[in-house]
Amino acid sequence: MGKITIDSRDIIWSYLGNFLKLSINVILLPIIIRFLSDEELGMWYVFASIGQLIILLDFGFAPALARNISYVWCGSSKLEKTSLQVVTNKETDKEYFNIMLSTCKYIYMAIALIGMLLLMGLGTPYIMSLSNDSNFLLAWVIYTIGATLNILYSYYASFLIGIGAIAENNISGVVAKLIQIVVSVTTLLLGYGLIGVSLAYLLSGVSLRLVSRYYFYNIDAIRSLCSSVRIDDKFSKCWNVFKTVWHNASRDGLVTVSNYLSTQANTLICSSVIGLTSTGAYGLSLQISSIISTISSIPFASVQPAMQEKNVKGDMEGSSKLFSTSMASFMISFITLSILAIILLPVLLWLKPTLQISYIMFAVLLLNMAIYQIFHLSASYISTFNVIPYSKAFIVSSIATVLLSYVTAKYSSWGIWALIISPLVVSLLYNAWKWPHYAIYGVIGTNLCDFIKSGIKDFKTNILLKLRK
Repeated sequence: MGKITIDSRDIIWSYLGNFLKLSINVILLPIIIRFLSDEELGMWYVFASIGQLIILLDFGFAPALARNISYVWCGSSKLEKTSLQVVTNKETDKEYFNIMLSTCKYIYMAIALIGMLLLMGLGTPYIMSLSNDSNFLLAWVIYTIGATLNILYSYYASFLIGIGAIAENNISGVVAKLIQIVVSVTTLLLGYGLIGVSLAYLLSGVSLRLVSRYYFYNIDAIRSLCSSVRIDDKFSKCWNVFKTVWHNASRDGLVTVSNYLSTQANTLICSSVIGLTSTGAYGLSLQISSIISTISSIPFASVQPAMQEKNVKGDMEGSSKLFSTSMASFMISFITLSILAIILLPVLLWLKPTLQISYIMFAVLLLNMAIYQIFHLSASYISTFNVIPYSKAFIVSSIATVLLSYVTAKYSSWGIWALIISPLVVSLLYNAWKWPHYAIYGVIGTNLCDFIKSGIKDFKTNILLKLRK
């Protein structure tokens, strides 16, 4: 039976891997600010926002596949649409595992092809409408190729996460980001500007997939499962797996769309309504708050496969304990990093005085991001039980956020504030309280105070003591 064990090595590599994944936005930030003009900086954030569209085409397959891979790895020989097959002491089904692998390959080949056509066909005219600079267009073409290759081989990440190879997945990210840092610094210093940054992104994506593939097939159990397997009527079996996975993947897809609309869509609104210069300031603020949120969420992301394993085995107490501990870790980390970011904000303003970022605006954006991530982590925990009850609420709230942001940005004098206040107001109306309540009271069956106390206690004993060792 495949076993998922998350130890200190996985946690450490998760922090290191995510730090270096984000380092392109932290270590290089002063250099990017220094060597890119205001328009180039704004255009780079537009690239990133449009590039997120290709992730929308994934439409929830990445989290859905990772969950189902965990179930198969732990012994499930049949996937369910809205429930779990509880198993004990059962070996991984070799044929079913390979069917999952083939299904993933088919899915991402289709997504990559569609994504490339859409990015070139729809993204290119939008880029040209913002600027007629040929360098911007060339940089966009390079960025598009990188984004397409990223999605083509991203199933390796789903498999590594699904089987609990968290360290290996993050080592791949470390190698890729080191390459991106070196290439970005070199090309910026040589004066290639936005083209150089886009080229670094392309090379980073290629190296990430190559290293991920190496680690995937370097795992003894994987080599054993993938060797000498003949699957009769493979396409038909893959299609059946696809239909089962699609039930919740479609719901995860709505969540992915809502995530995009709630975050990246505002950058596009800013660029088209307020202007590229303001987009640089807003994009930078959003980027820093997203970095803080991502780093703070590392413990949760690291133990999520273990939560899924415990749910498959019927260990509700162990699953809820991991959830409360990771949520306590998130809050402590987020508050600490937010204070540090506010203290260091003058450094960024010193590097580029033209950035219109106020302390109050930045603090409210951080508060919005904290609330946003809390209910998203709660929803992610709910999903470990193979149910997705929150998809419709997420998509409705994200559409409301975009509409409110656009109207207030275009027809009021609020400026960037319109893009900060709108998502905060919409979140507080429903999602901010509904899904934490659903997870804590509805799934775990405890109250908020006991949940917080348990999380802090376990955080002190299980995480801090391990780090000291």
